[in-house]
Amino acid sequence: MKPIHDAAKTAELTRRNDALVQAIHRRGLDHYVITTTENIFYLTHATFEPLERPFFLIIGADGERQMVVPTLEINHMHKAFGVNATNLIAYREFPAPRGQGWVEHLLDGHTLPGSFGFEPGTPWHIAEHLLQAKGEPVDLLEDIRIVKSDWEVTQIERAARYADEAVADILRRAWNGGTAAETFMAMQATNRKIMRDEQDWDPLSTKVLAAAWPAPLSAEPHAVPPLSMRLGAGPHVALAVTRVNGYTAECERTFFTSAPSAREREQFALMTAARQLAYSMLKPGTACAEIDGAVNTFLATQGFAKFHTRLHRCGHGFGLGNHEPPWLAEGSTHVLQAGMLVSIEPGIYLHNTGGLRHSDTVLITETGYRNLTHAPTELEDLVLPPGRWRQRLTGWMVARSLKLKRAAQQNEN
Repeated sequence: MKPIHDAAKTAELTRRNDALVQAIHRRGLDHYVITTTENIFYLTHATFEPLERPFFLIIGADGERQMVVPTLEINHMHKAFGVNATNLIAYREFPAPRGQGWVEHLLDGHTLPGSFGFEPGTPWHIAEHLLQAKGEPVDLLEDIRIVKSDWEVTQIERAARYADEAVADILRRAWNGGTAAETFMAMQATNRKIMRDEQDWDPLSTKVLAAAWPAPLSAEPHAVPPLSMRLGAGPHVALAVTRVNGYTAECERTFFTSAPSAREREQFALMTAARQLAYSMLKPGTACAEIDGAVNTFLATQGFAKFHTRLHRCGHGFGLGNHEPPWLAEGSTHVLQAGMLVSIEPGIYLHNTGGLRHSDTVLITETGYRNLTHAPTELEDLVLPPGRWRQRLTGWMVARSLKLKRAAQQNEN
C-alpha cells in the first residue's frame, strides 16, 4: 500500500517529526522508541490493530526512522509516513521461535545502537525488555502534542461538526417514555454520515459514541445506559464523542423530556453559571488548576461541595484522544496556551436524581477562546415537546425489533 499524504499533511507530519528530533537532542539520547498505537499514528498517520503483535517506531537523533512490525503487516505499513522497504524490519508471527521475535529484532544492537528512551506508557511486557537494555522511560511527546497546529484544529473542527449533528439527532429522537435504544440510533446515523461524506474515511481511526443518558443514570457519566431504560422525569444528558480519522471532539447537553421542577431549573442555572465562570477564565497564561478551583469554590458556596456531587474535573484536552492533556483539574500543573483544545464541562451529579452537564470542545486562542461545538445551551431549547406519533411508532418498532418490551416494563416497576 502506497502512502497517500497531501502537501498539508506532509508538512504537518514533518513538523511533528522535527519537534521530536529536537526533544531527543535536548534529552541527550540517540534514539526514541514509540510503542503506543496513538503516538505511532501521530507520527506516521498509519492505522493498524496491534492485537498481540506489538509495533515499534524508532526515531533517531539524526531524524532517521525505522519500524519493527510483524511480518503480517510489512506491506500494509508502507502507508506510514517516512517509512519504506529499506527501514521496515519484520519479525516472525507471534509467538515466534526463539531468536526470531520482536525482542531480538529490536534489541540486537543494530536497530538501537547507543542510548535510547521510550514512552512511559509502554506496556510492561514490552517495557521490561527495554529497561533491561538500559532504555530510559521518558515522555517526549506530551509537550509536542498538547498545543495543536492550524492543521490539527481543522481536523478537530471537522469532528466537532459531527458531534453537534449527533447531539441534534439525539434530541430529535428523545421523548418522554422513549427508550435509550432509540437515542443510540443517532450513533449509527452519524457513523453512516461520516462514511458518506468523508472520502478519506478510515474505519480504524473513526469512532462515534452517541446516545442519551436518562435520569437518574445521567449522574453516572461513564456508565452505559441499558437499551430498555426509559426517558422520564429528571435531567438527561445527550452525549456525543466523535473521532473522525484520528481526531476527536465532544459535545454534551442536559435536556428534559418533561417540565423541569423549580429545583431542577435552579440546578440547571447553577451549572450554566459554573460554565460561564470557567469560560471567563479561558485565555493563554491561566493555570488550569485555577479554573477548576474557581468552579469548585463557586459550586461549594451553592451547596455542592462534596466530591460525590462533583465527580468530574472542569475539563480535559482533545486531540487524537478525547481525554488527553491539558487537564482542567485542581491537581493539574498545566497552563493554557493558544492552540490548546479543551472541554468545558462543570457538572452537578446527584445520585438517584440525575446529572446536569453541558460539554463543549473549545479552542484557546491568542486573545481568549473559540467554541468548536455549537449545540443549544439555553433551558427553553432543551425542554423537549411531548412525543409525536412518529416517535411513538419508532419507539414501538425499536422495542419490538430488539425485544425490549418486557425489559422496559421491568425497568418501570
